Amino acid sequence: MSLLKAIDGRLLRVPAGGLFGLSVAGVAAVGFVDYLVGYEISVSLFYLVPVAVAAWYGGQRDGIAIAGLSCVSWYAADLISGHPYSHPAIPVWNAAVRFGFFAVVSGLVSMYHDALRRQRQLLRTAPLTGLANRRAFGDALAHDLALARRRGSALSLAYLDLDDFKAVNDTAGHAEGDRVLRTVGEVLGRSLREADTAARLGGDEFAFLLPDTGPEGAAEVAGKLARELQRAFVAAQWPVDASIGVVTFLHARVNMADALAAADRAMYEAKRSGKGMVVSRVLDNAKDPP
Repeated sequence: MSLLKAIDGRLLRVPAGGLFGLSVAGVAAVGFVDYLVGYEISVSLFYLVPVAVAAWYGGQRDGIAIAGLSCVSWYAADLISGHPYSHPAIPVWNAAVRFGFFAVVSGLVSMYHDALRRQRQLLRTAPLTGLANRRAFGDALAHDLALARRRGSALSLAYLDLDDFKAVNDTAGHAEGDRVLRTVGEVLGRSLREADTAARLGGDEFAFLLPDTGPEGAAEVAGKLARELQRAFVAAQWPVDASIGVVTFLHARVNMADALAAADRAMYEAKRSGKGMVVSRVLDNAKDPP
């Protein structure tokens, strides 16, 4: 299993065109072996390897293309070998049967890969908002902290908590509360960059990561986000606001727990300052706890 994971990790780093070329090379290699051993020893089963690779990493279309190429390769090797048939249509029929089998395998492999990808996505997504969940956010935070430490670049982390959200649930019901949460998710989703990560951590608590973003840029993003949320809340006549605490780490050596705690403190400071406030803080040259 570890060997398969290692191979998968290497193949994932290969560009899509390179993987298709690798599959074509695999077909050529099997076809060459097919030619060498002749018709008495069948190696057609091994064509499934490049077919499966193409379908897994490139999708069903690539898998079917490699399936067709595999059948052409088998057919050519069979003709060159001089295998006698009682009727000239027999090798054509055999090639067609092989193509059908390879195409079915390609479809099954592609469907399984898509289902697995969707399942992994569901495990890392908060269903109501479509944002990352706590687990996925933790992975993103660990990655971005390590990257910022290695590059010596800035990383901003923000906590967002809704003010008076309980009042919506108590007076309008949980369905209306869900609408509030979905709206926050939508605003976060359209307000941040592709490289940023937004998550619902639970309840009415959200967080977002801004890689390569200094204090000025982070404050600007948080302020714009607060205004967008306020407009959405007012338009829907929801008596809620969003308190946002932002912490920017400059050349900081800080672990995940301390980073989250710093953002949490900034968020509570925003709450104490008044509803709908944004508080920004900078931590420079922070040290990991002993």
